[in-house]
Amino acid sequence: SCRLFQRGAQKIVGFEFGASVTMDMMERAQRCIEFKCVESPFFQVFDGAWTVDAARVEDPVTGQVVDGSSLAYVVDVRPRGPVPVAALEWRIREDVPTNLRAVKRAAIEVGWEGVQQRRAMEAARNAQFAVNVKWEKDETMAAYLDLGQKGAA
Repeated sequence: SCRLFQRGAQKIVGFEFGASVTMDMMERAQRCIEFKCVESPFFQVFDGAWTVDAARVEDPVTGQVVDGSSLAYVVDVRPRGPVPVAALEWRIREDVPTNLRAVKRAAIEVGWEGVQQRRAMEAARNAQFAVNVKWEKDETMAAYLDLGQKGAA
């Protein structure tokens, strides 16, 4: 799981609309990523899931039916304050294909190797702050407490 911050700005029904949300992203089952709003000044709720399934699809170029994928995107959105919810839902629905193309482009550019490199860099960064202590067999908190009491006597 990871925490993701997302910010966006759109014009919706003539109004300039900007929002941000911090979400916890969790891989729940194979090919399913759930997300839950942790903090947002704009949304009370912004929870949902992305689910990918194998599917037979028509190739738009050749017209042949080929193996492909089907993506389901479900989101429960409840804004804080007065917002035209229908317009907000429409905007989200319209943006999904654009967002998916961006995800696809990033996945192709970064690829599996890129993801592994980023994970290794993150692990190395975290390792800088790791504390490694070698304790002798008789070095215990009880031994220190006992020594302190003997020294005080």
